[in-house]
Amino acid sequence: MNIVLTGSTGFIGKNLLKKLSNNKKFKVLNLVRTNSKKIEKENIKYLKCDLNKIEKHKKKICDFKPDTLIHLAWDKIPNFSLKKSKINENMSIKLIKFIEKNTQVNNIIISGSCFEIIPPSKSYQYFIDAKKKIFNYLSLRSKLNKFNYQWLRIFYVYGPDQRKGSLIPHLTDTIKFDKELKLNTPKNKHDFIYVDDVCDCIIKCLKKGIGSNIFEVGTGKTTTLKKILKIIEKVKNKKFILKKQNTKKNNNNLRANIKILKKKLNWKSKISIKEGIEKTIRLDDL
Repeated sequence: MNIVLTGSTGFIGKNLLKKLSNNKKFKVLNLVRTNSKKIEKENIKYLKCDLNKIEKHKKKICDFKPDTLIHLAWDKIPNFSLKKSKINENMSIKLIKFIEKNTQVNNIIISGSCFEIIPPSKSYQYFIDAKKKIFNYLSLRSKLNKFNYQWLRIFYVYGPDQRKGSLIPHLTDTIKFDKELKLNTPKNKHDFIYVDDVCDCIIKCLKKGIGSNIFEVGTGKTTTLKKILKIIEKVKNKKFILKKQNTKKNNNNLRANIKILKKKLNWKSKISIKEGIEKTIRLDDL
């Protein structure tokens, strides 16, 4: 299977690439913007490529003869401004157009977001609108040109080497350096999923004969932020220094509905929140 992959230098992408590189039946062409650290394996290739100018690389991409696109790239996260969201929307639609017009790709896998279901706040609206427009375009082109798509609404993914501003890296750094912590909604619940489980789900989506789908990628279970703190305290063997907390909940407690994933792909997450946080802290401390 020949896979074109975008976003392989991002959090999910780099973990996915490691898994794909270990299976020789997958040949991967990574479209990257910069000369980043490379995996030196025969089945992994790199092409320095600006996705906004993808036509310049038509020959090399077509010569690779891809049958699958995995599009994970989203520039400048966590900048969810109108300007950045529009740039990412246009880039993604341009990529789909190019792949549809110039290759024999029959399956397109794209990362959506659980925020499409319930926005956590108004500040995410431009990002959500962009994701929805990409999905609408993908769905329309799929019907017209008879390729399949897998739209992955990924929930609260975490794991080693995640961006520092993300929740769990922020919490582990806070306790490590004895900083004060203020949680606005400690009783809120979220569906946290370990990055290896997300990558395994994406690989399952490479299976033929599953048609086009919208999958909610999570554990199907929720965990309070308060419980996350207790797990981290136990692993680190120290307590958080807590500021006065707001004990209110908001209404954005959301869990993935994984029934379709179970039915179509026989997939469910394997790593519990406790095991995932323990692994994350252990690997980040190396």
